[in-house]
Amino acid sequence: MNSPSSHNSGSNLEKHANGWLFQSQRRYHFFLFGLTLAIIYGMAHLSISFIENRTLSKFENLASDFSLEWLTVKPNGTKLEFSGTPPNQLEYLGLISLVNLNFDPDGIINNIQALESSYTPSQNLELIMYSKASTIFIFGSFSNSEQKTSTLELLSATHPEKTINDFSTLKSDVATTELDIVVEYGTRVLNSLLEGMVTISDNTVSVTSHFNTQEATETITAQLMNDQPDEVDLELNLSYPIPLFKPYRFGIFLNDQDSRLEICHVADAASQDRLISLLNPIIPDQEPDCQIAHGAPSPTWLDLISQLLETLANSKETHLRISDFSVIVMSRNELSDLVIDSLEEIFNSSHGEEYNLRILSNTDESTQLSPDFLRITKDLENNLTVFGAIPDNSIKSLLLDIMTAYFLKDEISDFIQIEEASASLDLELITTGIKSLTLLDEGELVVPENELIFSGKVSSSEKYNSFINYLSSELNQGNFVSNVEIDEDLIPPPPLSAEECRNGIAEVLVDKKITFDSGSVEINEQTGTILPGLAEVLIKCNHFTWEIGGHTDSQGRESMNFELSSKRASAILDALVEAGVPSDILTAIGYGERFPIANNRTEAGREKNRRIVIQILENGIE
Repeated sequence: MNSPSSHNSGSNLEKHANGWLFQSQRRYHFFLFGLTLAIIYGMAHLSISFIENRTLSKFENLASDFSLEWLTVKPNGTKLEFSGTPPNQLEYLGLISLVNLNFDPDGIINNIQALESSYTPSQNLELIMYSKASTIFIFGSFSNSEQKTSTLELLSATHPEKTINDFSTLKSDVATTELDIVVEYGTRVLNSLLEGMVTISDNTVSVTSHFNTQEATETITAQLMNDQPDEVDLELNLSYPIPLFKPYRFGIFLNDQDSRLEICHVADAASQDRLISLLNPIIPDQEPDCQIAHGAPSPTWLDLISQLLETLANSKETHLRISDFSVIVMSRNELSDLVIDSLEEIFNSSHGEEYNLRILSNTDESTQLSPDFLRITKDLENNLTVFGAIPDNSIKSLLLDIMTAYFLKDEISDFIQIEEASASLDLELITTGIKSLTLLDEGELVVPENELIFSGKVSSSEKYNSFINYLSSELNQGNFVSNVEIDEDLIPPPPLSAEECRNGIAEVLVDKKITFDSGSVEINEQTGTILPGLAEVLIKCNHFTWEIGGHTDSQGRESMNFELSSKRASAILDALVEAGVPSDILTAIGYGERFPIANNRTEAGREKNRRIVIQILENGIE
């Protein structure tokens, strides 16, 4: 039982406390304010700690497939702070791409130091700038910070509508005034292109771009050469679209119910419908994507595919690849004698003279087209297709970024599968392979583990030597295999310019003249010797429209002269068409005596006025 004294003492204390807290309204409000601050601070601390740990954990999971020992990552409030010095440009590019793909850039504090060594140590300076659509990318190393700042400012001022993605670093030990001139000129070159790539290597500026016409190519070539400083060596790879005569590809991986189509080209909508109907039973879970391509395939293209698919229908882990007139059947398993005999019979009967067949069954070479291996193909128009399996989406995105940078392509046909169990990729090796693939006119890169395997074609021995020399300088001989061939007919020569065509006509007529016997419209012996040379030039220049104009002197009636000149022009047109010139590029017109070029009062003058003029119609210039 409590004593009265104890009870009273506790009661008095409680009353005293309550009285102290509540007897002053101001003191009570201060108390509530302090309590609220304490609760908010505690919750904020717990929230920030939770966000820090979650963000750091997310980054660690994403970066687990990269070797980033050089990188230090720590939470800083609600942000991640990066510090360290990357060993090369590629690892820095990989990190930035990884971060930009998965984090808000405002949530990153970037304290990464400049590279101690450049991306290509054998070069004093290598810088790549390319402009595509709404973006400008910059890779490589500047020689000093002032050079980098001025370049970015010039690009931003010229292209305010474009986003500049700068992945460059500094290599300060090569800073010279001469290199500043080279970089400044290279930047101005990029600014003069709607789309294109400028590569600066020491004092050499290499330019790659495409234009709609030959005239545009010639104009920009003249402009760049006129602006070229004495300190700069200029290399130009400027072109306009080249017509594809044989761009046709077909590729499918056959594996019972797990088959998948990789690439498919057809000539028209009817062929597309027919081939899709053939493929639907083979790949029921995939919508066949058969693209209508330019040019014309072999007349037996669809029949050949149909026969091959029927023969290989029950094969396992087998690739069928048709590229132009080359057919490759690769199987990890041993193909039966019956299947091999059936394949050979197809070509011995109706396709033997046209197509070349290779069968690789259960050999080391047959594994090169494994669906798990990374494979990148390009055609003559630089269209890219990439196949294979990659561990995660961040590495896939980085790979596509690198391909976009080197090939200047916004759209890449992507057949990459995300398989966590697939082998990790050596990004530096693959980047070397991608850069090497740009040196081929058409081809394929296969990457089985730590090896690069190339196949394809180049149009000259110079291109082949450049390809081999680059690979040999970057890799050991055992790290790459080349099955690249030289085909000098691979790329047709570009059409002659208007000036070249006019000069060609002038050369044929330099000491000769198209003449007719007096009052006649029949082609005489002298004119007959001239026409083959004219026809040869016009056939080469059939991308222009030509006018054959007939002219007479002033003797005789005007109406008679007009009729005579028209018939003579038509006679020349008919003779040229008979010699092989397309009729739709020629127009014959008679002008009679209306446009003399000499005095009709003298025999010499009248002789000059009696003439045939062959010229390009201005509205016929492409």
